Amino acid sequence: MQIYQGVSTATDGSLAVSEATADWGTEPQMVLAFVSTAQDAGDVAAALAHKFPHSHIVGCTTAGEHLSGRHLHGSLVLTGIDSEDLTWSTALLTDLDHLDESRVSRTVEQMLHELDIYKYTQLDRCFCLSFIDGLSMKEEVTSALIADALQGVPLLGGSAGDDVKFEKTEVIHNSLACSDAVVLTIAHSRVPFKVLKHQHFTTTPISLVVTEVDTAARRVYELDGYPALSAYAHAIGLNPEQVTEEVILKNPVTFSCNGEIYVRSIQEVMPDGSLIFYCGVEEGMVLEIGAHNHMSTSLKTELDNLADNFGPIDFLLMCNCVLRAQEADSEDSHDQLGDILSETCRTSIGFDTYGEQLNGLHINQTMVALALRDG
Repeated sequence: MQIYQGVSTATDGSLAVSEATADWGTEPQMVLAFVSTAQDAGDVAAALAHKFPHSHIVGCTTAGEHLSGRHLHGSLVLTGIDSEDLTWSTALLTDLDHLDESRVSRTVEQMLHELDIYKYTQLDRCFCLSFIDGLSMKEEVTSALIADALQGVPLLGGSAGDDVKFEKTEVIHNSLACSDAVVLTIAHSRVPFKVLKHQHFTTTPISLVVTEVDTAARRVYELDGYPALSAYAHAIGLNPEQVTEEVILKNPVTFSCNGEIYVRSIQEVMPDGSLIFYCGVEEGMVLEIGAHNHMSTSLKTELDNLADNFGPIDFLLMCNCVLRAQEADSEDSHDQLGDILSETCRTSIGFDTYGEQLNGLHINQTMVALALRDG
């Protein structure tokens, strides 16, 4: 498996592609592209498709970029993958408001057909990546539809960002960059792979029940029958006026599903005391106050365990929540986190997301990742 990597901070998209791929020896089968708002995603996609007309090209805009241990802003980061043991199929699904089971199923079936996988055989050798418009508010329903169509194929991905401007996010598919879309990549792999979910939060016995919510807006008005902010503040031992952005960052709520803990992060406290979340919350959902562990220690433990059980990690693709990046900013721990990645993974690429997708669920304050081992 040959891995090519490159980075550029040039603001001209074509120049950034030229700089980032200057020492690539050949046209790779797959190109992963993560681009900041400093470059135009459409220009980047067009330049990549011009330079690599036979490659699959997928990616998205970001809220921060990662490349082999470095955390970056204002950059284009690229990885090219070439291996006779990996085959790829990609597709773009647009108009997310009208996406339905039939369209998703047809698309997945066509992708599997392109990979010579018929009637859902050999699915244990497949994985699926998804990158979705991070401002679409459609991650929950879209991820669920894709996961159902995949019939058990592991699904992971992230919501595109725009450097926390919350104005426009785009996904990249070959020569195009567009909003209101999700780009899918299904791979058939003869090299070992592993999907990783890493978070540095556990749970506590303190629970809150969602009793009034606008599900479509992800806006919770009441918890346990009380105004949401008041109930949340009481649960963490504070007065409502003491709930700051930093407090929210360190005290997310979690929910449990099939024995796994998933984070539900609060995005904003509204003047009326309601809480807007980064991902879906439903009436009757039982939320628990999360317990905070040290991010660097947790990541090292997770990657060491992965390396021990999986073997050497030759490539890692990361979809890392922007809230984790903001916490690393506040603790000045990006270099420490990068050193851990560099020690464990031969190469890596990733981006800071507006949410992460894992097997049909949309989550926050998590890193989901794909590890590949060469043979």
